[in-house]
Order: sequence, then structure tokens, then C-alpha cells
Amino acid sequence: MRAVQITAYGGPEVVVINDVPRPELAAGQLRVSVAATGVNPVDWKIREGHMEFLQAPFPFTLGNEFAGTVTELATGVTGFSLGDVVYGSVGPIGVFADELAVDANAVAKAPASLSLIESAALPVAIVTAQAAFDAEPIGPGTRLLVHAAAGGVGSIVVQLAKAMGAEVTALTSPATMDFVRGLGADHVIDRTTAYEQAIGDFDVVLDAFGPAAQARSWGLLKSGGILISLVAPPDQDEAARHGVRATMTFGTPNGAALAHAAALADAGKLKPTIQRTYPVEQAVSAMADVEGGNVRGKIVLTY
Repeated sequence: MRAVQITAYGGPEVVVINDVPRPELAAGQLRVSVAATGVNPVDWKIREGHMEFLQAPFPFTLGNEFAGTVTELATGVTGFSLGDVVYGSVGPIGVFADELAVDANAVAKAPASLSLIESAALPVAIVTAQAAFDAEPIGPGTRLLVHAAAGGVGSIVVQLAKAMGAEVTALTSPATMDFVRGLGADHVIDRTTAYEQAIGDFDVVLDAFGPAAQARSWGLLKSGGILISLVAPPDQDEAARHGVRATMTFGTPNGAALAHAAALADAGKLKPTIQRTYPVEQAVSAMADVEGGNVRGKIVLTY
């Protein structure tokens, strides 16, 4: 079967499509025939060697979210049947392949209202958002500021937070403001302006952008509020100086969060935006699009 792998850390030249053995199925796992996989910034960051925690022998397979069809059940699996359409995130690597062996508790039945391509664009954003919401519960009346609201994660965070009753302020570029309004954000702000002079007193700031966004966020939090970063460790000294809290969270496999999100999607409260699809043979081009930083929603590979 095909797998998109890297032979070393580096640029696009290290990416190859290899013929690899079908994965062995262990107890508690599903075999999934992959139809589509989402492409995320972490994929090219791993390729370039920026994720220091990752210790995997070369070559290894990139990718961490997918949608496909169950073709085999191992012992100990309940709640799934052959032919079920499922989606999941196993993070951080191993998904860009024709077939997967995945833990049943890392997946859920995909939203019936979405295509396989749309479903493949959701899992990373869902489990990432869930980790942030676990760090600080979001509910009716929570005042939430979201950086990078038009991106693959930010666009889902906006929708999930609105479904939970939060008052959502979204920061994005001028070109994507109408797009973010369409996601349901209560307030949409041009991130290229001096927005610090116009907004503030947030319970939660969610950073999906990076250190530059964090530096502009400390004064936007109310006393005791929290900055949650998805991309870079926040400065704890700065947090203390402003009388606020700060943390960094990471999405982990979470079938229960995916099942809840599927219900929201089928209720019309959650929908991904697909900017473009590529056949798996063009994985290098897909990652280049994401690395360019101008993606509205998600890029997806098809198999």
C-alpha cells in the first residue's frame, strides 16, 4: 500500500511515496480503508524537524487525521461494524496511507451529513479545541477571543465555542473577515489594526497564531483570565505580571469528542471549509499550500 513518508528532516525533497506493508491489527483496533486525510501545519513542521519530542526512525509516515471505512475489527472492539464510515486523529504521525490500524477509542462514526473529504478535515481541530476547553471550560457568557480564526483549527473553534454559548470575538486578516462572520463569530476584528485599543476584558484568549499574537494579548484579558496557546509555550512571567494565567495545550486522540462533534455537524452547527483537495500523489504541493499560511479552512488529500 502507499504511504507518504520522509527519509530525513528537510524540505519537500525528503518526501517520498513508498510501498509499505499493510499494518498489523492489534486487540482493540479497527482497520480503516482511508478515503481522505487532512493536511495541517504540524505536518511540514515535523518534516523539517521542528518537533523535538518526536523520535521516529526514518522513513516514517506523516499525517494525523483521516476519514475512511472500517474493513476489519480486532478482538475487543465494540460499537463499530464493518462498513462503518469513521473519522479520527491519531497524532502526530502515521496517517498518510491507504490503510490504517487505529485504536477504536481514537475514532468515531463520521457525521452522516458530511462527505468523507469534509469529515477528514475535522478531527485535529476538534481534539485540539477539546484540549483547550478542558483547560478552561467554555460556556454561556464566556467572552472568548480567537486568534487566526480563519484557519483550520480557528474556524472550528469559533463554531464549537458558539455551540457552547460563548460570546466569540475573532481576529483574522482583512481578506477573510466575511468568511469568519459566516462561521457565526459575534465580533470580527481586522488583526492588522491596533485592535488592542478597541477590545478587551476577555475571559479566555485562544492563540492559534504564535508569539506575536500572545505579545498583544496580555492586556486584553480580564484579571484572572487565561491565555491558551495551541502553538507556542506562553511566557509565564508576562502572565504573572498582568495578573492572568497562561498554558499551552495539545490535542490527543479523543473518540468521545469526535462523537459529540459529529452530532453538532448533523445538527447543522459545525461544518468545515475545504479550500482545496489534492490526490495523495501531490502531497508535497498540499503541504506547500499549508506552509504558505494563506489557507482558509483546510487542505485535504484524497486516496
